[in-house]
Amino acid sequence: MSREPDSDELEEATDNAFDLLESARPVTNSDDEIESLVEQEIPTAGGDDVTLEFDEDSDVGDPEPRAACRFCQEEFHTVTAERSHHSEDRCDQESPVFRPDGRPLIDPQLHKFGGHFLFVPGLGDLRGSQDGMAPYFGIVSQFDRCLQEDGEDYVGSFESAGDSWVLNHDEDKVKYWQGQIETRPGDVGDAYYEYQIGVVAEDAVGRKRINFQFRPSLPEATNAETGERIQSMPADLPEGIRVQVESANVEPEEMFGVLRDLMREIDVDPAYFDVENLHEHSRVTGLELYVRAVREIVEKQVVETGALFDRLAQFSSVRRGRGEYVWDNEEIIGHRHAVAMNETSLGKLYRQGEHEVGKLLKSYLMKNPEKQGGPTAEPKIEVQWNKEYSDYLGGNAVPWIDPDGYDFEDLRDELDEHLMFALNAAELPLRADPTVYVADEYWDVEESERDVAVHSDPTEELKEAEEDLTRAQLAREDLTPTDRAVIKALADGGQQHYEQIVEKTDTSSSSVYRSIDKFGTLVEKVGRGTYDLADDVVREKIEDVFHALEDVTEWVERGIEAVVEGSGEIADDSALAKWARRHGAILDGHHDNLEVELTGSFASKYEIRKLLRFGLQAAQETGAKTRARFVDGSFTFRLNGERRPHQEPFHHVGDRLFCLGARTER
Repeated sequence: MSREPDSDELEEATDNAFDLLESARPVTNSDDEIESLVEQEIPTAGGDDVTLEFDEDSDVGDPEPRAACRFCQEEFHTVTAERSHHSEDRCDQESPVFRPDGRPLIDPQLHKFGGHFLFVPGLGDLRGSQDGMAPYFGIVSQFDRCLQEDGEDYVGSFESAGDSWVLNHDEDKVKYWQGQIETRPGDVGDAYYEYQIGVVAEDAVGRKRINFQFRPSLPEATNAETGERIQSMPADLPEGIRVQVESANVEPEEMFGVLRDLMREIDVDPAYFDVENLHEHSRVTGLELYVRAVREIVEKQVVETGALFDRLAQFSSVRRGRGEYVWDNEEIIGHRHAVAMNETSLGKLYRQGEHEVGKLLKSYLMKNPEKQGGPTAEPKIEVQWNKEYSDYLGGNAVPWIDPDGYDFEDLRDELDEHLMFALNAAELPLRADPTVYVADEYWDVEESERDVAVHSDPTEELKEAEEDLTRAQLAREDLTPTDRAVIKALADGGQQHYEQIVEKTDTSSSSVYRSIDKFGTLVEKVGRGTYDLADDVVREKIEDVFHALEDVTEWVERGIEAVVEGSGEIADDSALAKWARRHGAILDGHHDNLEVELTGSFASKYEIRKLLRFGLQAAQETGAKTRARFVDGSFTFRLNGERRPHQEPFHHVGDRLFCLGARTER
């Protein structure tokens, strides 16, 4: 009977690859554990003979490569070669991030963009009696040309940014209304009017559009009805014109060009709207980037249970931060799935402080894709700046240009980086692969060389790290009974005031505070004198450890030594005893036999194998006889909630030692 490598073995191979990256040495034939697995028959712990088999096209002599590295493009003719390959571009040493160093990455399309732009003619360098509000009055005098008479307007069609544009009367985007800003002395009327001119490109889809709204700018602006200063407008605004922009499928540079060409069509000086006249108060209010990919791939790798969005939601929901996971499968599976994360949550995926704004990552599919046909029958994967989950500037706006601070270019880089992270974490190619990505009317599947960091999916690694830290903290040798009583009180009672903890532990407030400090990141202050465990990952791991202990009270009183006894020749200060204390393993040694119980619950053989490898190394450091007893020992552990007693995970194949089916020594 033959089988494919199971998920634990592939996960093990991934872990080995990262271990090698962290030690900064290349993979060699002797390092390749998977190659050892695939070249021979490996008896499992139960004694059944199994053989790993491969794709029929994995013959070395095949002239066509079966795959290529998506980081350095090296081609592979065999499965073994592909899995053993190490690319220096995969990630930096000791970091789950790599930079492509000029290697091309797929280019996303800008979807929606919003901004508030302030144009000041000459930025104060006005000639003679020229009025700073001249561009606004130019709009006022020429706006009638934009209105329709008998279904037509004066503007008609005009060329700009490679397209023909018309005014968007169909959606009632050309109109005006009286605003709230009181007029200056000498200007006509009580309040200035505001004007909206929407334009749309004449293409097959009709979704490339820009909406311009024009308002005056002046210092100390007051409300026409109340006479009070309008607080939402800075007091030091110069005289000029404010242009609010909402656009779709148009780059900002193209948008400015369309604005100037529109002004030219209605006989307003387009030079007023040169980018050189943009004031520092100009702000960006919205930005979205997307790619479009094959529906079946997106469903499987992005939106299904256990896929990218599900992993991100589960990862974030049990940690500090804010966010949400929403989905709409009412009319069609995959219509809309979205995961929002604020800066705190994103700080768990990236280094804290690397991302300034909250983001929403979403997948969107038309409700009737079969009826729509064409590219829009395939879903978008999109990232957008999410104001609701942004603390930056109160979630309101980002400067258009700020040479010394955070501005539009930084925002765009962040969204680009988050989208590349999502594609990478979902195991989609980062190159312009036409078999995965689908071009549409506004997006071509192209790539460019740009300096964008690409991060791997850290969710499982971070969860394991937190669990390891929790186990290690509970097994610390310097913990006092008070320390252990405090952590037990928090585990049992959840968030609570320190006075409640004092009462439960029958100790002093100063002792409680010392214990909280000792546990470091496992305990967080969540309010005024109120504390809780850091997150649900920590809580669940502590509960797992408590569940595995026969007597938690005994642990509180005496520590992990209370359950690690009878170790025979294994001295308390030996490497194996320290391993047991750190990971909460219970050692029971009598005569030449060794029984080991691993506390906690494990989700996969990979987790158990990893822990046993550390134990084997500790046994080796303790002594040859201890190592032999460890290899021949009987192990009990809980896998996926099921207790499995008296297991024998280690076995030899010739002179090679395997643990749970994978070679454990090189």
